[in-house]
Amino acid sequence: MADSRPSLTAPVPALEHTPYSTLEVDYDRWIEKDGKAAPIVVQDLRNKSFYSDSDSDEKIAGYDNGKITYNDVDKQTVVNDASNAQLESTRPTEERRIFGLRRKTFFILLSVVLVLILAAIIGGAVGGTIAARNRKQTTIVPTNSSIPVTREQYANTGLAPMQWTDLNGTLHKRVYYQDSNNKIRESAWDNNTAFNTAWAINAISDAVKPGTPIAAAAGYPHASYNYSSVKNAYYMSTNNEFIERQAASNDSQAWSDNNFSGLYTGSNSTFLTAYWHQNIQNASEELVVLFQQDNFADGLTQGRYTSNKTTSNPWVAQNFGFSQPPGNTFAMSLVSYRSGKHLMLYTVDDSNDLQQHEYTISDTDLVSTSTVALTSQTSTNLTVQARSPLAVVAQDNQPLYATDTTPECMQDTPLANLILYTVPDRSSLVLNAWNCTTGFVDQTPAIAPLQKPNTTYLSLAAMSDHLTGDGNVYIMFDSGSGPQVEEWTVPTLAGDPWVTSRNVTVDFAL
Repeated sequence: MADSRPSLTAPVPALEHTPYSTLEVDYDRWIEKDGKAAPIVVQDLRNKSFYSDSDSDEKIAGYDNGKITYNDVDKQTVVNDASNAQLESTRPTEERRIFGLRRKTFFILLSVVLVLILAAIIGGAVGGTIAARNRKQTTIVPTNSSIPVTREQYANTGLAPMQWTDLNGTLHKRVYYQDSNNKIRESAWDNNTAFNTAWAINAISDAVKPGTPIAAAAGYPHASYNYSSVKNAYYMSTNNEFIERQAASNDSQAWSDNNFSGLYTGSNSTFLTAYWHQNIQNASEELVVLFQQDNFADGLTQGRYTSNKTTSNPWVAQNFGFSQPPGNTFAMSLVSYRSGKHLMLYTVDDSNDLQQHEYTISDTDLVSTSTVALTSQTSTNLTVQARSPLAVVAQDNQPLYATDTTPECMQDTPLANLILYTVPDRSSLVLNAWNCTTGFVDQTPAIAPLQKPNTTYLSLAAMSDHLTGDGNVYIMFDSGSGPQVEEWTVPTLAGDPWVTSRNVTVDFAL
């Protein structure tokens, strides 16, 4: 009978293996559990090979720097190394050895090595977890490792601007944000001496809800120049009640709570926006604040204050029911300077589809019982993440048309809306423009010169001045040295360049 045993000249094909554990802790990727950052442990199982003795059921695990095959002819082991191949001498049948060691000695040493490897893995994982706990907590997890990871507090922080021109022709700008002590701060700029007047930083509140949304608006009480102008800031208290903080526009120290404070309780993750329209000629006004209420979170609630020459009405709440899951972003902007009452509201539904709603904030009688309707809800076919920063600003393109060529639809909605939001990992911004004739058009290349590499975009806010037609967008970002804020000037006309008009002085460590 022919010998069926394999020949020494034709060894069993070699098997690859790895001489060390490949369980790794990836410190460049992070997840958050119970509010604390922890490393993701990535396990890679590679080529763990076992070699069988033909005379025994016992498995022998092979670990070596080269390739190992086992041949049962005369009980020989053939070691194929990349630098040298050698044949071990025939081992005595009464005591087989592994790598020159007695079997018992080999397995004792192997067990010790495995225990040491396991201990090193556990120690590395625990050490990584402890190190992670000592880092700043994060919620933004960029897919690009070059994008800075930002503290949780600033990941969804509120940002709100306002501006007005006083009766002396002086332009005033204010930007509101939350510092690291959870206080609301105001950065103030007044163009009364030079274009680049230094920003002054003031506190307007004690500690409030961490990560609170913020909105702001400025105007004249009772829509009358007989009163000094005031500025209002809106945010949430630690128990989720909304606060309206007011001060005279020329005073950044004497802040006090106003009538809206404590009337409504917001959902835990709501955004917030406000708009104050005034007609000085007939002394009428509408002030609206939009939010998600705790007992009506799937949709939006409008708080609305109205007054005229003879009547000052109380705040009235009205719910708008549509697909707007709790915590999804929203923003609004004017589409007509003539009336000042015709806006577009943008919301994000449960499919992350950006929705556009026509939104007229008041009727003509301004009675407290009147209601406001959202009409003509339209899908934009734009995908926006639920918690993505979102800002919308108006642009007046009517001068591009001759009087007799102005599209008919622009009689009612003459303004374009510029819609700015972040990509999912917040490493860059997307810009889409809408007007009544062309619909939605991607204009992201127009802002490419202003975008920054290796940056996380944290928050966006916009301001349209319906008296001057000026528009600005405020960008909060982190390029690795902590949050910063820039002011971008909206082009006067479509096709004009976007520019960074100024850096806003902020101090988050106060």
